[in-house]
Amino acid sequence: MDASRYFDAMHNAMSTQHIGAQLLLTVRLQDTCGNDAYLEVKQLPGEQSALVCYSTMGRRCLNFQLFRKGWQLCHNADGQLTGRFPSSADSLLSQTDFRAYCREDRLDAARTQRLVEELGQRAGTNYVGVIPQNARTGAQITVESHLGCGARWSYWNQDASPCLPLAAILYWLADFLAGNERRALQSDPQAAALAAQWLAKDTAVFFCPSPALTAVCHSTPAARRSRPAPVPAARSKSWQSVLAAMAAV
Repeated sequence: MDASRYFDAMHNAMSTQHIGAQLLLTVRLQDTCGNDAYLEVKQLPGEQSALVCYSTMGRRCLNFQLFRKGWQLCHNADGQLTGRFPSSADSLLSQTDFRAYCREDRLDAARTQRLVEELGQRAGTNYVGVIPQNARTGAQITVESHLGCGARWSYWNQDASPCLPLAAILYWLADFLAGNERRALQSDPQAAALAAQWLAKDTAVFFCPSPALTAVCHSTPAARRSRPAPVPAARSKSWQSVLAAMAAV
């Protein structure tokens, strides 16, 4: 399966799961070994948070599954050849449920708002970097914004990011991926630092009480004053890498 067909199949599978959702961002990650990954960020009507849908199987592994299915079609249970191997992948693709290779998670309201604001400021921006002809390592990253008049960035992950805020957003989204795909999107230390600054600013209200709340607490008699419940520290999977970056800065 070629890369464009793989990405189209994953997009169609994700689109059928949330009809009516607004597509905010798509991320395509394509490396030289066929370990392609696809990710979409979309928002349902009336919701402040966003859905993060992503593929759980790269193109190389999916190609192996298609070959295995074709082998089973022309062999019996004893391994004896009983037919011809399919001459094209179209029949195999039509029988494949790509929704089985898609997962989804939630991006909280604070980070969703930051994502929308940053993409809105950069609407109409297009960037096409130089892709190495004989690259043996690295991956091509293609990001498309679907807000306003849209925007598109395409670059090699080992080069400097054409947009630091975009790299910080990808640093958040990479928490939902694993392996080489996650490392490819989280390799920029400047993006990690910016993502940590955003997160610290958005969650400051949880760790620093407002002056108005402090004044009310001081004006309340000691007999009536109650100790507020401690706020648990964030330990969700999607914040682990950002918190680690904050500790290192």
